[in-house]
Amino acid sequence: MLNNIRKRYQTSRMIRNAIDTYPEGICFSKPNGRVVLANKVFNSVCRRLTGHSITNAADMWQELEDIAGIDTTEDNRNELMLRLASGGIWRFRKKQLKMDNEHVLQIEAADVTELAELQNRLAESNRRVSELHSRQRELLKNIVQNNLDNEMLNAKIRIHDEFGRLLIMTKNALDGNVCRTDTEMIRRGWIEAVSAMENVTARQPVRQQSPREELVRVAEMIGCHVEFRGAEPEERKALLLLYAAVREALTNAVRHAGADRLIVEITEKDGYYDVRISDNGHSGTFPIREGSGLTGLRKRLEQERATLNYDVTDGLTLILKIPKE
Repeated sequence: MLNNIRKRYQTSRMIRNAIDTYPEGICFSKPNGRVVLANKVFNSVCRRLTGHSITNAADMWQELEDIAGIDTTEDNRNELMLRLASGGIWRFRKKQLKMDNEHVLQIEAADVTELAELQNRLAESNRRVSELHSRQRELLKNIVQNNLDNEMLNAKIRIHDEFGRLLIMTKNALDGNVCRTDTEMIRRGWIEAVSAMENVTARQPVRQQSPREELVRVAEMIGCHVEFRGAEPEERKALLLLYAAVREALTNAVRHAGADRLIVEITEKDGYYDVRISDNGHSGTFPIREGSGLTGLRKRLEQERATLNYDVTDGLTLILKIPKE
């Protein structure tokens, strides 16, 4: 008999050790909450959340619901997600088991910190994809608008040509150089031309955007905010050179530096404009190796007696001197 007691004790110790070495938390209790077995991990997590070890499983679950801010009037809640003060996230699940015709409550605790981080990254990725789709839809709308504008322009050109043809035919008719049949054709032609013109002009005119508005709008579509500091050049040539440089800087900032913000600082000095274009992207490799874009920009600037330099003190900054003339 003593041997049987010793064997049962050894068996229970082995079971206890096996459960304690289980990497996740686990607890078994009677339906009234009396704990039958709870391993070290479960006790440790509960202590870090509530300040004490588990004494009653039902009471412990109620405390966990209070910590999670769960409405206790909601029935059949079998899963909780709780964050520790250290930042780790644990998931608690409970379920009813039936063993030897007796009901047993099982509560599991699992560390899901890494899974939660992956879910957060996935949510952020989905958000960015959604924003990209929104920008793509906006670009598609602009493409449609451009097509409509082109159709409008072509229609106006056709009407202009038709008016010119009808004017010549009308002059010939007034000079008596056409027959009655041709006169009727001219009359119908004028009616159709005027009707076509009315259809074209019925469309509401589209407000023309300034170069700055157009550039800022396009930049926003690709996820970059452009901030201008200082007054733009009044001279057309200087203004065109400025926006050529800003467009090239925007392309490089988004494509190579992962930037989402571009700052254009314009200072007016004697005889020229001092322009500094910088972004908040990561630093690149120095010295700078000009590609086709920057090379083309430099040639265009030099043809107009402007200069292009770089400042690599804090990332990449384009420095331009654009003459006013």
